[in-house]
Amino acid sequence: MEQLGYHVSMGIPLWNYKVNQGSVLYLALEDDFSRLQKRLSKMFGMESTNKFYFTTMSKSLNEGLEEQLARFLKEYTDTKLIMIDTLQKIREVRGDRYSYSSDYDIVNKLKQFSDKHNVCILVVHHTRKLQSEDSFEMISGTNGLLGAADGAFIMQKKKRIDNIAILDIAGRDQPDQKLTLEFDREHCIWNFKRQKQNCGKNRPIHFWKLSTNY
Repeated sequence: MEQLGYHVSMGIPLWNYKVNQGSVLYLALEDDFSRLQKRLSKMFGMESTNKFYFTTMSKSLNEGLEEQLARFLKEYTDTKLIMIDTLQKIREVRGDRYSYSSDYDIVNKLKQFSDKHNVCILVVHHTRKLQSEDSFEMISGTNGLLGAADGAFIMQKKKRIDNIAILDIAGRDQPDQKLTLEFDREHCIWNFKRQKQNCGKNRPIHFWKLSTNY
């Protein structure tokens, strides 16, 4: 996420893909500022950029997160991307919070906010441990999480210690793709190796990324 946010904030293409430069807000809710700064320094030789903003705390969706995000967008009108890491940190506490309805509602609220303010919201969520032929079925939770969003990225490694990962991409307005990435442990960044497109492949509509505006 930090690598993606840096590239969008700086207007630098990522893995041969152009980006729309603008301010980026990263809700790194499982991190702290010291680690974030150290990683940026290790990755790109700097501890901050003019258009990359971090927070390690936020309200949940039922406690005022939308109002917090709206205030940020009012101040930084060139914002292109908001990253929320992770979904679990902003979930409302409800008795049925793992039901299809609850999962759908939380993504739909973020999707509506994304559409209203014309900004991409990218939500990080964990995968389940059980394997599946369809990588998008490995997203932890019910299918309600996938129903409202515009697209999904699933990143997997065969083994935890591997440097090679596959990034599976699906979206309403783009062909299915698989990117092979290699992790540079010295600089803590993922480098592009190769791409595979599956333009003619039919797959159930499973989406996770909330918008494609960045």
